[in-house]
Amino acid sequence: MDKLRKALPPLDTLIFFEAVMRNGVFTAASSELYVSQAAVSKRIRLLESWLGTPLFERGARSLVPTPAGVKLAEPVAMALDYLQTSLEGIKSPVKPAVRIAANNAVSVFWLFPRIKAFAFSEASCPVETVVSDDPAALLASDHDLAIIYAAAPPEGWEGAKLMDEDLAPVLSPECVESFGQNPQSQILLDYERYAPDWINWDVWAKRHSTSPLARLPRKICETYSQSIGRAIAGEGIALASCALLQDELASGALVALDEERYNTGKGYFLVKRSGRSDHKQVTEFANFLARVNK
Repeated sequence: MDKLRKALPPLDTLIFFEAVMRNGVFTAASSELYVSQAAVSKRIRLLESWLGTPLFERGARSLVPTPAGVKLAEPVAMALDYLQTSLEGIKSPVKPAVRIAANNAVSVFWLFPRIKAFAFSEASCPVETVVSDDPAALLASDHDLAIIYAAAPPEGWEGAKLMDEDLAPVLSPECVESFGQNPQSQILLDYERYAPDWINWDVWAKRHSTSPLARLPRKICETYSQSIGRAIAGEGIALASCALLQDELASGALVALDEERYNTGKGYFLVKRSGRSDHKQVTEFANFLARVNK
């Protein structure tokens, strides 16, 4: 061991040298290594001192490797790469992350609380989430799982229904009384449709044209989630997916006008690509989501 210590320079000087050679300048190497430019320069000078020869010609605006630097670059890069590969081969494996995609409403009101519960469970593993209201983005090939709104899994995907889409107007308990006395005292909290199959108050009104709600004024919210938040705050009536808002309805934070409920015939499916071979963590996480939803 002592022989090696005397025969080799400090390992960090070789790491810094390789980064400088690859990046061409001290500044880029320092950013990559998360140290100051002065720290990089210090390590290079230490290596040059150990070797007894300069490795770079330092100009005002340039950094040119000397013949010694050029000669040293390839064996250092190969040695560091070999060392890294060898260490990775024996390092304790880390559980791979499960990557799941869902739209904003599903993520905020249904998925995130269940990820928290999963993190506390015996099957816990890293979970990465992708949140998007673009249906195409939810079905990207690099996702292990996706929660989609549909009548059935799309072609090339397989999975099971987590819940039916059961819509109902919801409002805070304080607003229920005032609505009963005077429906015109409330407003509808609406949102833009970012996907063709989304249902907002415009779509709902076509199926409930005789409802007193259809004639109420509207306030446009930035998102579906914002409309629910404002309904909880007593600012109006939101159109809610009851399955996604189980906790809010159960706690009494929101009250559903049951006589106005509407089943769309669609639902939320947990899907994966057909024929895909999943690692253990994907299967365990999918089973957990299906189990806690029963």
